[in-house]
Amino acid sequence: MGDTIKNHKKKNQVKNIVSIKNLSSREYFLYDNKERRQVLKNINLFMNKEETWGIMGESAFEIKLLLEIMANIRAYDTGRCILVERGMLRHKRIILKHVFYIGNSDMIYENMNVLEFLVFAIIKFKADKVELQEQIFEFLIDMGLGHISLTSNKMLTKEEKAVITLIAAAHSDSVMIVFNFPDYRFDEVLVDAIEKIADFMRKRGKCLIIGTQNGHLIDKTCSHISVLADGNIIYQGTVENFCLSFDKVMVIIRDANIYSIMDKLIEIFPEYKISIKSDSLLINRLNEEIYDPLSIYKKIIEMGIVPDYMEINPKTVSNAYEEIIVEHDLQK
Repeated sequence: MGDTIKNHKKKNQVKNIVSIKNLSSREYFLYDNKERRQVLKNINLFMNKEETWGIMGESAFEIKLLLEIMANIRAYDTGRCILVERGMLRHKRIILKHVFYIGNSDMIYENMNVLEFLVFAIIKFKADKVELQEQIFEFLIDMGLGHISLTSNKMLTKEEKAVITLIAAAHSDSVMIVFNFPDYRFDEVLVDAIEKIADFMRKRGKCLIIGTQNGHLIDKTCSHISVLADGNIIYQGTVENFCLSFDKVMVIIRDANIYSIMDKLIEIFPEYKISIKSDSLLINRLNEEIYDPLSIYKKIIEMGIVPDYMEINPKTVSNAYEEIIVEHDLQK
């Protein structure tokens, strides 16, 4: 009993969940000219408890590989990786008990329904089966997934199976959860569920790491983001700072006569970049110090320009991601 209490206290005192320094992968890309490039090189990442990280990039393979290395199921070449303040043997590929890795949707038993599986998966952490069943059913309803609680697992989509496994992970003793599905497309119901599950984990001191190419999922779910490009981390920090730094769109306008409005706005706002993308007119800041979208909005109205639709841009990960990739490509 004394050892159990001691270990529990030690787990609660842990703050740093992932510490990766100068890590490079064993895997290489081989190009047509016979040139080789390490898939991941000189990776540095630091993640703490109660954080939710989104790992985003153009290459799903790079994302998946990085998260596999993080979970200690893929060996790496050089550098150092410490998980939950414990060093890892570079060549020993084994999932540690304080890490819950979800990398495919085949982790649930198809001869059960959703509720049965979750009771089966979580029962070892709880004592009363009847009480647990009621708690899980209520949890599924709270997550917006009550409609699939009695659905056979074999009838679920691969994305639904992944999210159900994430619920099992949320109720486990693991403090680091890796959700590695960069090529999955989660619908809005599942995105909402992941957001609520992530919040549940955060309140319990866990760190959730999501591999995804879905900016909207990161917007809704994550406190932090790391961007991979050409095998390097080109950004890591809070989602809020990322969006403020790289999403330069200030006002969005849509109108049947969009080009006519564009001509007028170019004359009114020479200090801004005016462009059209996917039937939307975008007003972007050029100067990093200028950020006053409300004054732009008011001036357009004062000038008698009344478009069909106009809004101050809600900063998004997708917009910021596009911009940082453009900047990265220009620097190559």
